[in-house]
Amino acid sequence: MIKLRSLIHRSLIALVLLSTSVDAVEKEYMLKAGFLYNFARFGHWDSHLEPLDQFTICSPDKYFIDVANTALKNRTIKKLPLHNKLVTIDEVTTSACNMLFITSDTFAQWQNITPLDLKNIMVIGETDSFIENGGHIRFFLSSGKIRFEIAPQQLKDAGITMSSKVLRLARVVDR
Repeated sequence: MIKLRSLIHRSLIALVLLSTSVDAVEKEYMLKAGFLYNFARFGHWDSHLEPLDQFTICSPDKYFIDVANTALKNRTIKKLPLHNKLVTIDEVTTSACNMLFITSDTFAQWQNITPLDLKNIMVIGETDSFIENGGHIRFFLSSGKIRFEIAPQQLKDAGITMSSKVLRLARVVDR
């Protein structure tokens, strides 16, 4: 009886710790989805968005897309409805993505793509070497807060410029 009670107690503790971890990841992804929304609002794409019927944020990470769907429900970007789309890395160039978010879980897939193929797609990630691997914006943690760094020249090479308002908040990096 004591062993059963101990087993139940340990199981409950593990469940609480697991749910706390899941909640932390969900909260982090909600914040990052909000950042992506603001990057889209303050970014300028050289190819005009007017002919589009929606603004599309893509990611190969289903969990991120699910969280972004909740966080960004009924939002618009430059008068276009915002759509979050689950894609494979191979589909990115043919999926009408305006932004691509690469999570740490999908970074290995990202390394197989040529960034030059991603004209007019803002590419955001969260791994240490993301910008060195062709990304435009990278999230990082500093003092327990989500911060970001931007490579403006890489954005420009992709046909996108970022508002000086956002650049002032970022850590600006060269290639």
